[in-house]
Amino acid sequence: MGTEPEALEGFEVDAGMSTGKRVALGVGALLVFVAILGAVTQMAGVGFLGYRSILYGSGELYVLNLSDEERFVQVEGREPEPVLAQNAQIVELIGGTSKVDILNADKSLWKSYDVRIDDSAALLNISHEACLAVADVTSLYRGQDEGLSFQKLLDASTEFYALDSHNVIWPRRSFPARIDPSKGPTLWVEIVACRLFDDPNYLSEYLMIRLQQRMEKRGQAE
Repeated sequence: MGTEPEALEGFEVDAGMSTGKRVALGVGALLVFVAILGAVTQMAGVGFLGYRSILYGSGELYVLNLSDEERFVQVEGREPEPVLAQNAQIVELIGGTSKVDILNADKSLWKSYDVRIDDSAALLNISHEACLAVADVTSLYRGQDEGLSFQKLLDASTEFYALDSHNVIWPRRSFPARIDPSKGPTLWVEIVACRLFDDPNYLSEYLMIRLQQRMEKRGQAE
């Protein structure tokens, strides 16, 4: 015995309706849901695409520019922000996929990226002149001495990397006095000479020295 098709709430389903029409009806219902969600977030003051922040969270994007050319970073058509030569800029991203444009000093387009985050901080290296080590220093904030644990070694060709955490200590930024464990592991991103990747033991020793220096500097600031 055949079964009657179930009716979706708010929609009447014709038993003789073709599969194509049912798919179209489902897509239409999904579009209506997205439109309603977008309207709600608009009224809440977070913009029409604010539903992305509900679904995928948000995070900061660290744009690293170690070249000798000044650039600008523009996210989703927002006002461009400067990324000085031999420097960096932090901008906010809504979760999901975002268009990030890197502009020349005269505001002409230099390069465009489609980047995706899921409630996480991320790195965009636009200089291609630096390698970076991502070390997990969570144990340091727990009062444990477990040494450095590398999450990732990023060579100079790596442009984008999502860190899957909000507790990120960026290059040239101070170590915080405390962190919120609910925001993910505590990761330290440091610029290193690419040749150090060939000797992991030396890399670890070098970063331990740098870590001690950074912690001493933080202690002096306090």
